Amino acid sequence: MFHRAKKQFLDLPLAQKFVGIFAVLTLLSGALMIGALHLGLSVFEEKFYEKSLQELDFFVQKVDDDIQGIDTLTRSIAVDSTIQQQMNALSNADPETANYYYLLTGIRPLLLEKIYQDGQISSLQYTDLYGHTLTIGQDMPDPGAARLTALEMSLNQTPGGFTLVSSDSADYPYILCGRRILRSQDMSLKKLGTVVVALNVGKLLDNEIHRLSSKPSELYLYNCQTLVYHSGKAADAVVLPDSAQGYKIQTLSGKKKFICWQTSSLTGLRLCSVFDYHEIYGQINAARNALIFGECAILLLFAWVLLHMARLVTKPIHTLGEAVQTVDQQEGNFAAARALLPKDISADEIGTLTKEFDSMLGKIDTLIHENYEKQILLQETRYKMLQAQINPHFLYNTLGTLNWLVKAGNREDACKMIVSLGDILRAALSPRQNSTAAADVQLAGSYIAIQQLRYKSRAEFTLTASGELEQWSLPHFTLQPLVENAIHYGVEDSDEVCKIDVIVQAEDDTLTLIVHNTGKPVKPEKLTKIRTFTVKPQGHGIGLKNIYERLSMLYKAFGFDFDSDESGTTVKIVLKQENLAVSEDISDTSTALPQ
Repeated sequence: MFHRAKKQFLDLPLAQKFVGIFAVLTLLSGALMIGALHLGLSVFEEKFYEKSLQELDFFVQKVDDDIQGIDTLTRSIAVDSTIQQQMNALSNADPETANYYYLLTGIRPLLLEKIYQDGQISSLQYTDLYGHTLTIGQDMPDPGAARLTALEMSLNQTPGGFTLVSSDSADYPYILCGRRILRSQDMSLKKLGTVVVALNVGKLLDNEIHRLSSKPSELYLYNCQTLVYHSGKAADAVVLPDSAQGYKIQTLSGKKKFICWQTSSLTGLRLCSVFDYHEIYGQINAARNALIFGECAILLLFAWVLLHMARLVTKPIHTLGEAVQTVDQQEGNFAAARALLPKDISADEIGTLTKEFDSMLGKIDTLIHENYEKQILLQETRYKMLQAQINPHFLYNTLGTLNWLVKAGNREDACKMIVSLGDILRAALSPRQNSTAAADVQLAGSYIAIQQLRYKSRAEFTLTASGELEQWSLPHFTLQPLVENAIHYGVEDSDEVCKIDVIVQAEDDTLTLIVHNTGKPVKPEKLTKIRTFTVKPQGHGIGLKNIYERLSMLYKAFGFDFDSDESGTTVKIVLKQENLAVSEDISDTSTALPQ
């Protein structure tokens, strides 16, 4: 994945690379700035949480202190000897007698004195063994049977110990604190009654809030998830996690609130402060959005500026690249490539490279033209040398036969031979290097007419031509040398009558030339040398290599086969119109023989 991304980046144009690098750096800096903003926000929230926790700790500690005061009060009642004697006498008295009520009434001032000494408790309730209740101080609200049952069960689990039942409803914001009074003077631990104190937590928190000069945030008191108390007019639906303390930001009534909570280890109640965080949160969001918007605006602005600057730098390189591609795609069109290069070249490294490239194209163009002219001159010289090789051999062979006919007094055949020789010489002296296949067939026919007069009954010639031969181009004297070679291998090396068949067929985009002669087959080792053009030519005729080289100047590719077996020897040439290498107007058939 990394290597693929790296390759894609390296394949980008230089301008886009510059913009990409700048964009990455800008995004990284923006990410660092946003990260720093979030870090600062986290630090601010932690500090705010610490302050809120201190505020909560003050209230939680106040509640715990009052409960510990109640614990101390009930303990002092339980161990007071006077109260012990009075309660013991009460437990032994008959509840139906006046003495019982006298003893019960005697407990009131003792308990009332304890309340006055404490100064924090406004009411206290004492219940004797017979279930009679004595309320000291203000009337205590009825806790209900369920809460009293829960308190009784807790007292039974801790005999003589202090216990409490936390509030479970906002309708009853009291913590029930109680202690079982046991006889301790004679160590009998006899039950003497129960003391119950109800602590009004809501009133306690309201009093503490009013005492403070600066009003704190809204306070919520929870027993698990049950709301017991809230200081505001209307309580929001705050859902707290199960952790003992912490903070979170929650949307309440469409506004962001900072919620901090702490759990009392003594009562298990959780006190929660809710602070209006909407304004601060909005400012933080505005700052963050402004930072992101500013970062994007700077990125776009700098990217636009950098892109234009990068184009100024990379435009000469791009132009140079286009010039190089033009040379490659247009097969060496140096003029078009040089036309793309700027006229005013800068003096920097790219300008130096452009000047050197322009100079190199000029030198290469000059060298190519000089080399092309030399190749053309060499090709013309080579062709003329090959053509000069043809003419003396025709003259020598034909004049010998003509001499024989004149001496024999065969004037008619001598005239035919002279006409045919004139046609061949006219074609040989033509300045054109190529002719049509039809003209070459007529030249071969003139040559066959001469050889037929020479060899008489020793050779039988057949010339067959078909198709649009005028549309095909051949070098001069392509068929004639093949027929001459057929005579050499089939007539001169055999005592039997040699049949020589010449077939020229043009079909669609293919031209096929076949020259076949009967006679002895060529030996395999000599056949191999003929096919590879390594055999030493015999006589003064044009060899197969001569024909092959002249065809190579005209066609990029062609078929050239030489086979020999018991049926005779065959030379087959197959040409394709699409492989024509030299485009030449061959419509001028002045080299063709008259009909």
